[in-house]
Amino acid sequence: MRRALSLAGVGLCVATATHAQDPLGRAMRDELARSMTELRLDTLPKPYFVAYRLDDVETAEAAATLGSLVRGRDSRTRHLRVELRVGDYEFDNTNFVGMGGGPAFSMLAGLRGGALLPLDDQYQEIRRQLWLATDGAYKRAVEQLAQKRAALQNQTRTEQLPDFAKEPPAVITDVVPAPPLDRAAAEALVRGLSAAFRAFPEVYSSGVSWSAGVARTRYLNSEGSAFTRSSPWLVLGIQASTQAVDGMPLGDAIAFYGGTPSDLPTRESLLDSVRALATRLTRLRQTPVAELYNGPVLFEGDAAAELFNELFAPRLVASRRPIAGNPMMEQFAARAETPFLDQIGGRVLPTFLSAVDNPTLTSFEGHFIGGYHVDDDAVPARETRLVDHGILKTLLSTRVPVRGIAHSSGNRWGAGPVVSNLVVTVDSGASDQALRVDLLKRAAARGRGYAIVVRRLNATIGDMGDDDSDTPALHAAVAVKLFPDGHEEPIRNASVSGLTAASFKSIVAASQSRTVYTSPFHSVGGMNLQMASAGLGYAASYVMPSLLFEDVTVKGPNGDLPKPPLSSPPSLPP
Repeated sequence: MRRALSLAGVGLCVATATHAQDPLGRAMRDELARSMTELRLDTLPKPYFVAYRLDDVETAEAAATLGSLVRGRDSRTRHLRVELRVGDYEFDNTNFVGMGGGPAFSMLAGLRGGALLPLDDQYQEIRRQLWLATDGAYKRAVEQLAQKRAALQNQTRTEQLPDFAKEPPAVITDVVPAPPLDRAAAEALVRGLSAAFRAFPEVYSSGVSWSAGVARTRYLNSEGSAFTRSSPWLVLGIQASTQAVDGMPLGDAIAFYGGTPSDLPTRESLLDSVRALATRLTRLRQTPVAELYNGPVLFEGDAAAELFNELFAPRLVASRRPIAGNPMMEQFAARAETPFLDQIGGRVLPTFLSAVDNPTLTSFEGHFIGGYHVDDDAVPARETRLVDHGILKTLLSTRVPVRGIAHSSGNRWGAGPVVSNLVVTVDSGASDQALRVDLLKRAAARGRGYAIVVRRLNATIGDMGDDDSDTPALHAAVAVKLFPDGHEEPIRNASVSGLTAASFKSIVAASQSRTVYTSPFHSVGGMNLQMASAGLGYAASYVMPSLLFEDVTVKGPNGDLPKPPLSSPPSLPP
């Protein structure tokens, strides 16, 4: 997960900051200097770029079901990652995928060499691990460069792009005080929240989880850039599942994100969320399954943001097609390129919508969203205007140039570029009531006696839609039929199809009101980005209006159903 923090008290200084004379920093500087001067294999080229990053990660977890604790643990690990390039900025060992032991192209450059470091600040052992990891990264890099050159003997390059962009060196401190990881308090919280499900015996499985931690990162590269950064996070998740009376599985989940416990709702508010989720699932057991519906659909609040996160936002990050080492890897290489590269200058949203990405935001209208001041390439974060009145202006990028984008936007996090805090603005947005009236009018024009409103989506990466595309299957966890008299009827097991990234330029209306929403972010190919070596997922935040689409398909599932339990659930004491 990306940094989830309140940036009050951040110290930010560029080019003039000094490092404390600590064993970790000294070991990194000493081994980096030695690697740049002495690391060479026979007549093969020396590295022209080396970067070290150390992630010192502390985590605490707690999980409970029906008031009983099922998991409670603390951990601390220290990860080293080495990014090493041989050749030069124009042509090096990256942006290539071959058969020599896995991907070697730039999205994964820097994840190829690393180690677990001791938690004690022992200069000699840390230095030894840096030496070993650098040696291994160098040997792989010269092999990759040779393979890349050999592959190009049989290919004609259609694009002459540099492999790595030069950026001004920067020294940045982006550190905030991290709250203590109070696992005992977390265990008490998840016990209490999960116990509320005991009043709902028709919810067959349920649980509440809490995960918090802080990643303290040190970075140093051979160009003179360095940063220190602290990245605290906290996630509280509530999930439940059951079966409808016909045996069809039902499930729902909600998550709350923050940087500290004070960013979460109050305990009473969280209990209300548990009860509301359980009540909704219990009632859905008797609710009719979704019927086939083709027509206008309104995605409200969280559903609009999740739809944007799954279908549109992944195309706003710049990734180029790597050189393939052989025909077997061509298909993989083709899928790596961002589809929106050829859309820059074209319309991708309606003219009344604009979108800006701003990693430096920490909150929006009192709602936590988190952010960062320096990305994983040591490039200072900044605001990027992506879409201006429907027209795509640029994409979010790293130091790997792509067609039409020569430099970084400061959006590398882990393996590649990411959306950070994406704010969508609306010109002349409609009120919530006017949007519902518009929806019903459009449904009536189709001969429909009702319209569909979706309020929460669950998207499953790897579970694709019916068209065999890369579009994930979208399941409406909360959806209703809206009738002309204003009353609503819930529907269950509804899947949403017929929407792609291209559908977003046909949005017919959007609301004045906007929702703040955070969700795990995935790249175009469905790869869940990891936070460098720490193995932590990444989440993006959105400030999003409700969205009205003209043509959407909503339908129930096909196929056989599992049988419901043969007997009723056991009664539980309150």
